[in-house]
Amino acid sequence: MQFKTGIKISFVGTGIEAVGIFLDVMHHLDIGLKTPEGLITPFHLTIFVGFLINFVGVLITSLSKKA
Repeated sequence: MQFKTGIKISFVGTGIEAVGIFLDVMHHLDIGLKTPEGLITPFHLTIFVGFLINFVGVLITSLSKKA
């Protein structure tokens, strides 16, 4: 099956998000939910980077459909 470049980029972003979410869940199972560490953790940043990559893929796909 052939996917457009934007879709492939979104797959990569989704994979990165999935790994980040898994690691974040494992981290919270270890330390608990109510800790003072805040939102800026490596796992949250991994999820955010995956989201940004996914969003870029969506934009590329959206813009390529208009052209």
